[in-house]
Amino acid sequence: MYGAFVRFARRHAGRTVLDLGCGFGAYSRELNEKGLNCVGCDINFGYLRKAKDHGLSVVNVDSVLPFRDKAFDTVLILEVLEHVLDVEKVLTEAFRVARKNVLITVPNSEKIEQMKANDVTYAHMLSSDHVHFFEPESLETLLRRYATHVSIEPSDPIYPFWFLSRSLPFYGLKVLFHLGLLKPRFFSRLYAVASVREN
Repeated sequence: MYGAFVRFARRHAGRTVLDLGCGFGAYSRELNEKGLNCVGCDINFGYLRKAKDHGLSVVNVDSVLPFRDKAFDTVLILEVLEHVLDVEKVLTEAFRVARKNVLITVPNSEKIEQMKANDVTYAHMLSSDHVHFFEPESLETLLRRYATHVSIEPSDPIYPFWFLSRSLPFYGLKVLFHLGLLKPRFFSRLYAVASVREN
């Protein structure tokens, strides 16, 4: 997943980036190495110490971001919204300090009951510290309160051959999916690009 998040950010982010809920700062450090200028922020001091030890500029935050309006081209909120109680407060601050866009990833709960029935859920999706669950429509409805344009893409497919032992059916299914003759039914994550409103 790490590489997919970095590629997503590189495709859509501007030059200056705030990584909101940066954790250890892995995405931001990689983006800095690719020429972007990233600052990480989190509420967890332990995470920030480790991120700073690895060379990332970091800021501790609580509810209000210590930055002026439109201070960054892009704000990243990767795998964060599902964990926070006050989603509206986080998004209000993110869109306040973003000049261009806000990039968001969350677990995709669109077909969660079908996924459970087919034993294709993954551990992170059902994590006990998740307080929000998003489907494409609910995430888009939420983001449209803050953004002029919202694009949401279900991605990170779950392939059925992952659940087979390395046998003839495993390799047969793998080839069929690789050739595009079969399409995945389940996607584990939503990737959202939300454009900032012009004042």
